Amino acid sequence: MSTNYSYAGQFTFDKVKIFSSSGTVVDISRLVTGVNLYEDLYKTCITGDITIVDTNNVIMEAPVIGQEFLGFKLTTPGLDEFSLDYSTHVFTITKIVSRTSPRPGTMVYTLAFSSPEGLRDNRVRVSKSYTNTVDAIIEDVLSSAKYINTKKTLFLEESKGIKKIVAPYVHPFKLINQLKLDAISKKHDSPHYMFYENTLGFHFRTLDSLYAQKAAAEFNATDMGGKISLEDELKRVLRFQIVGSNDMLLNVVTGMLSSNTITHDIYRKEYKYNDFEYIADFDENNRINYEENGYPIYNDVPLDEFDNTVSTFTDAKRYVHPTSTIINNSDAQHYDTSTKSYPYTANNISKTIMSRKSKLAELTQGMSIIVEVFGTTTLNVGSIVNMTIPVTGAKHSGEDNDIYLSGRYLVRSLRHMFDFTDKRHTCAMTLVRDTINKELPINDLAIEPKAESRGIISEFYS
Repeated sequence: MSTNYSYAGQFTFDKVKIFSSSGTVVDISRLVTGVNLYEDLYKTCITGDITIVDTNNVIMEAPVIGQEFLGFKLTTPGLDEFSLDYSTHVFTITKIVSRTSPRPGTMVYTLAFSSPEGLRDNRVRVSKSYTNTVDAIIEDVLSSAKYINTKKTLFLEESKGIKKIVAPYVHPFKLINQLKLDAISKKHDSPHYMFYENTLGFHFRTLDSLYAQKAAAEFNATDMGGKISLEDELKRVLRFQIVGSNDMLLNVVTGMLSSNTITHDIYRKEYKYNDFEYIADFDENNRINYEENGYPIYNDVPLDEFDNTVSTFTDAKRYVHPTSTIINNSDAQHYDTSTKSYPYTANNISKTIMSRKSKLAELTQGMSIIVEVFGTTTLNVGSIVNMTIPVTGAKHSGEDNDIYLSGRYLVRSLRHMFDFTDKRHTCAMTLVRDTINKELPINDLAIEPKAESRGIISEFYS
């Protein structure tokens, strides 16, 4: 850490500029009181807002009408290579959220902004045929001057199989989100592709690749006492709230615990059943602990006298999907006369949909924690962090830390909060995980207690 780093949450900034539609460049550095940046694993672009206190009518002299660009650079001292540099990759101001006058001669503005790629996505459409892997198609959509035309870094994980598709005049991000449903990783055969933007660039990659990362930070929710070192201050959790819990009904309805798929093969004139069971398929793909041991968040105990468990009711959620295949899952719709073969891969929905839906349900309604910490510019959505959470009350197991809640977490959403008045950077994050570090105790006698049948009453008229 740099010797210039004197307190937790410290940051520096270069000139904050607005590039107006009239061609005027306005330096608003001394007017800014706060900047918020929002990242989300489920969102395609970064958004944010900036608050400005104007006592000299600078904003309306530009003027700001919601058609401007915003540039700035924010840095954690000593971490220059991780600066949030938007002086060249600027944001687009999308609207004036509020305009209030707390006293005569003063106007407070809040301006909303987003990555310009988000606005461009709504302005253009893709109407083109592609014959390539899914990751190569997405690379073209993101970098082509006709479509998104981004110059930001692209993180693209290789996918299996050559696809032959026609983009039917749809917005670029909609096409990408459709393609990710059918993509399977070349490295781990994982169907859990995500598409999102964080401060590093655009990502089309699997959760497996995120889980393979080393932890970017460590945070501790225990009471550290009075005066502590700067290093410990950066690890300290200012506030946290456990918001996710195991909602059995929701996890049954959404197919997180079990589901099945009926695949109708139009070419072969046949159909197949495929089942998904959370417990049985738990180790099918990597999880947050990656290559270390991890255990399901539900118990594999019988629920009834028929030895059914929470994940054996596969009829709880059903998907029906058509396909057209020939040998080795080749696409029967496209025959290459020159090679006398079927060179393209048929859709993989039957292999991806159940596992994807279950995984997204885990990350949305499973184990999650909201934490607030002192910020650094190294934190971003998709990072892995280590959390230490203390035991509440008596230490029945002799452990100081909660053995089920402590461990590795994925940053699912993040809000960078830069307070220009106090010169303090904090981060509010939603952290999620899809495993626990210790196996839940199993008792085969833990079936549902039931009374004897009380019979049937059918006489209602005396």
